[in-house]
Amino acid sequence: MSYKINLDTKIIINVENTNFKKITLIFLSSLKDLFEEFVTKVLLYYFEKYYENGRLPEMLGVLQVKKKTTRTRTKFITLFGTISVPQIQVRIIDFSGTEHQMSITRQLLGITRQFRIPDFMKEIIGWLGAVSSYRVAYNTLRILTNLKCSLMSVWRSVQWSAKKIKLKLHKDGTNEFEGDGTGIPTKKSGKRGSELKKIFQKKRDGKLHLVGLSIGKYKDKNDWLSAMSELMTALNSGLKKYAKIILSSDGDWSIINTARNISKRIKIQKDKWHIFHQLKYYLWKDGVKKEFRNKIISHFFKITMLLQSSMDGFYTHETEGNTNIYTTKTERSMRTTNQRINVGIWSDAGALNVCKIRGAYYYNGISPLNWKKEV
Repeated sequence: MSYKINLDTKIIINVENTNFKKITLIFLSSLKDLFEEFVTKVLLYYFEKYYENGRLPEMLGVLQVKKKTTRTRTKFITLFGTISVPQIQVRIIDFSGTEHQMSITRQLLGITRQFRIPDFMKEIIGWLGAVSSYRVAYNTLRILTNLKCSLMSVWRSVQWSAKKIKLKLHKDGTNEFEGDGTGIPTKKSGKRGSELKKIFQKKRDGKLHLVGLSIGKYKDKNDWLSAMSELMTALNSGLKKYAKIILSSDGDWSIINTARNISKRIKIQKDKWHIFHQLKYYLWKDGVKKEFRNKIISHFFKITMLLQSSMDGFYTHETEGNTNIYTTKTERSMRTTNQRINVGIWSDAGALNVCKIRGAYYYNGISPLNWKKEV
């Protein structure tokens, strides 16, 4: 059941002329006071209602709640600017019989402890910080809203948002997966940097769904094992479609050996795209004409087909009855990663969090873009 909130605030706005930019800025600045009173009235109204109908102890997970008078106020950062609302304090008795004081303003508003920025806003800021640079996200917020936060708040929001995202198997996912790695410029990792390791699940519509991500040294088996955790989930699910898994990769032995150590039910499909792509590239580089290049590639393909029985993992998709698997889409995902990551030197954790948010947005549809539709 909803309750109507009556606002008694009268806002006086002084204007000097009809310049649209100026009257827009003046109106935006006046919204802070209006929003502050609105939040205050909603907060106090529902506190009284929850207290009267006895829902408060259940909401707080305690045995009993007693009112306590206080004039303390709490500040929160909002889209309209920083507001100050009453800090509602109560005396609570927990199930062990212990009584102590507790501030419940954050619980009622759904704001995480030790943060002045509401969770849904941290998701927006974190997403902005992942799809653009931290400084661009910071300046974008300042241009479009009255939100006042530091550049460090953008960084913290990215870390917070990434921890919330869980990379899980897709309900319409198949038993086909792709794995690949790419270099990431990280601190104290030398000229080559660290390796970002990705595992994708192929969906029925042919699109990819990110299910695993880790970062660390090149060829590191433990990092690949971490990225493949959802493969183990699939194998242990008991679902018939995961009786066996087809994993496509570019032939990296650290991927292949890690997968084989997990289970013999993981069948390897070495990616043919890399071979023909490289062959095509070097023929072009050597100045071979297009028509002749295509003939060479065609003959090479026929030869590999004849040698199929001796090329372990090259034609798994045919013997297992799966679709023809290439990692071209996984290769394209690296471009998406590099567009954001190749702007500086990162810590492993910082790079992983940005890539996680970015990957979840582009491939798993996870983003705060529809926050206005969610109530």
